[in-house]
Amino acid sequence: LFWAWWWPFFLFLFPFLGRVWCSVCPFMIYGEITQKLSLWLWPRKLKRWPREQGEKWGGWFMFGLFTLIFLWEELWHLENTAYLSACLLLLITAGAMIFSALFERRFWCRYLCPIGGMNGLFAKLSMTELRAQQGICSASCTTYQCYKGGPQKGEGLDTNGCPLYSHPAQLEDNRDCVLCMTCLKACPHRSVEFNLRPPAIELWTTHVPRSYEVALLFLLLGGIYLHRLPELQSWLGLQLDLTDFWQHLGLSLLVLIIPAAFTFAAYGLIQVFNFNHSPRSFVKLAYGYLPLVLGGNLAHYLRLGLGEGGRILPITFATLGLSGEQLPILVAHPAVIAFLQGTTIIFSVLMTMLLTQKIAKQSVGTPKGLAKLSLLWQHLAAIALAVSMWMIIVF
Repeated sequence: LFWAWWWPFFLFLFPFLGRVWCSVCPFMIYGEITQKLSLWLWPRKLKRWPREQGEKWGGWFMFGLFTLIFLWEELWHLENTAYLSACLLLLITAGAMIFSALFERRFWCRYLCPIGGMNGLFAKLSMTELRAQQGICSASCTTYQCYKGGPQKGEGLDTNGCPLYSHPAQLEDNRDCVLCMTCLKACPHRSVEFNLRPPAIELWTTHVPRSYEVALLFLLLGGIYLHRLPELQSWLGLQLDLTDFWQHLGLSLLVLIIPAAFTFAAYGLIQVFNFNHSPRSFVKLAYGYLPLVLGGNLAHYLRLGLGEGGRILPITFATLGLSGEQLPILVAHPAVIAFLQGTTIIFSVLMTMLLTQKIAKQSVGTPKGLAKLSLLWQHLAAIALAVSMWMIIVF
């Protein structure tokens, strides 16, 4: 369910509903139960969020934890080892429970959860958003029930406020919104709206780039190649023994680092050919790769979702020690899977090139023609990455 169902389904869902998984997250359900039980058993005032430290170090904590998860997944074969997969999910649940017992609301979800960090990153590409009308909020609202919570007032229902302490009138991107609709239910002025929007519009308008988000982006990019390490080894003709732990570890670290180094080299060429005009910073332009990272991960998990995912009935029976050989399965033909994987990669690289252009267009003082020419290197890097993904995922 986790590897073959959850991953492909929610990777596909990100461009439509952003971080909606976090609104129904089973890990945080146990966190909220822990919070309520601990307050009942030990009445006290929960700690306020250390926001400054969370903003400064929380993203790097997510990055470090995701790196360890990737290496754990690759070196100990988590995808095919049920009890280790269970340990991973239990560790995430434990994090939610511990920090819910210490801090108010969902500190773990906003600053520390590795899955939440990935969800917040991909949610920037969503074509929907939850926002409030600033004019109505500033003119009519004095209670800030959407943010603080409170008793029923007019049309606004009784709520505990936003679990991530986000005000819908002040949101500048989808990273800190889990679409729980608490603010929509609490608002007595009908200010909060669920809107359609151009996908990823904040990345070239109000977005504030963050170095730890870019680090996570490139970690997820390297993860695509890490998941296909045997295919990558075969394609490159490497003669390394993956049964040797240290060789396996060394190759895994290289695979996580090299794609990011490749994009950094492309940015170096942009600076060389910038024709005396200042290009966008690397951290800003790096978000242009986000559609390719999402598409590459989705292309990888399509094989599991459309192949192994359809064998859920016989696998369930086998898990219980029963024979499920005669049970029905629903598996896509390998040619269909390959076609969908290839189409996903092609569409993703086209969206990456388009998004890169949109982000760079805001660069001040650079003539349009020169800006497009200088961005050629990032476009070529995206195409090269897409071709390499095609070779190890589709073939």
